[in-house]
Amino acid sequence: MRFPSLPQTRILDDVTATNPSDDTAPVDVHLPAGRLTAAQLQALAELAHTHAGGVLHLTPHAHLRLHGDPATLTAAVTDAGFTVGHPALPHLLTSPLSGRIGGKCDIRPLTDAALLHLPTARPGSTLGLDDGTGDIVALTPDRALLAVSGDEWTLVLAGTDTGLRRSDPDAAVDLLFDDTPPSPADTATAAALPTPPSDPIGWLDQPSGTVTLAGGLAGGLLPARLAEFLAAVDRPLVITPWRSILLCDLPEHIADQVVRVLAPMGLIFDARSPHLH
Repeated sequence: MRFPSLPQTRILDDVTATNPSDDTAPVDVHLPAGRLTAAQLQALAELAHTHAGGVLHLTPHAHLRLHGDPATLTAAVTDAGFTVGHPALPHLLTSPLSGRIGGKCDIRPLTDAALLHLPTARPGSTLGLDDGTGDIVALTPDRALLAVSGDEWTLVLAGTDTGLRRSDPDAAVDLLFDDTPPSPADTATAAALPTPPSDPIGWLDQPSGTVTLAGGLAGGLLPARLAEFLAAVDRPLVITPWRSILLCDLPEHIADQVVRVLAPMGLIFDARSPHLH
């Protein structure tokens, strides 16, 4: 890991100087499930430097947003291999820590399958995959699958369990994309939804012995220079619906170094920080 060269100054206080002006427009970079590679984040940081005032914006759909000339940004984002968001595009939210920390099952295989079906979803809809922690169903997506055990999922509609359950992963994914209303008989097995956990912020120990660092951002603003530093760590990244970013699968000594470098630059690891509320 080699961080870009930069004096250790706090970027957070400089963000307001690069907020979008009245003559710019937002362009969303569609990131289904919030997944992002280091190379992708580096590419978006470069686009932000060139076309968007040096700032990326985190959205409630776990996407990244750029502000600037929409025609120029749309062309640049598309040329970089990303999908530009638009009102008819369906969204997929997933438990960001699934397979690493907590949950009743690892929903990442279901996520891969759901992404293949996503173009067939109702235009503009928001779908969710919840690993059983209750974090995603608490956001009340239009339709969601909630893990009730390691091999069973229930359909949740707008925050209410329908009782319609599936144990086969393929059948569960089909259920997520089937707009047929559940029959009254299905509601007999409906249950209360789990109490969601706190938004992930800080140093999170993984059972594997590695660490996920969950960093919050004041106002959901990610300076491009900070994004470059995150990309330099070269680990899997996840954008969350709570305007934070996860840096995953870090050895402890690397995680410690990352905190020391990025906290002074404005990445917030303290859940009590007033900048997060």
